[in-house]
This record gives sequence, structure tokens and C-alpha cells, in this order.
Amino acid sequence: MAVLGSVRIDWDAVRALYLARCSRCVDTFTATTFDQADTWAAAHRCDAELVALLASLSVRAAA
Repeated sequence: MAVLGSVRIDWDAVRALYLARCSRCVDTFTATTFDQADTWAAAHRCDAELVALLASLSVRAAA
């Protein structure tokens, strides 16, 4: 497992793929090599509107 900013990279042993997942905007990327996932994670930029929408939904669900 590696964490770069809000992106976490995990190894999926079942599918034999690396999975990069952003915790802020829930965007995901699968790759066959760690380098591919790491490159995507470094270049990833969250969509500000989607992050705001997800945050508002989380607040409503908690209420």
C-alpha cells in the first residue's frame, strides 16, 4: 500500500492489479504495474464540484 496525497494505491491479489483510489472524489484507476498507478496518482486532480457534492451528501447522511 502507498498513499500519495488523497490517493491510496493497493494491490488487488484476486485481479492481479494495482488499484489507485482517491478518498476525496472516489475516482479510481486500475493498472498492471505500480509505476502506472503511481503516475496516475501523482497527476490526479479532484473535480472540485464533485468533492463539494460528495461532502454535502455525507453531511446529510450523518444528520
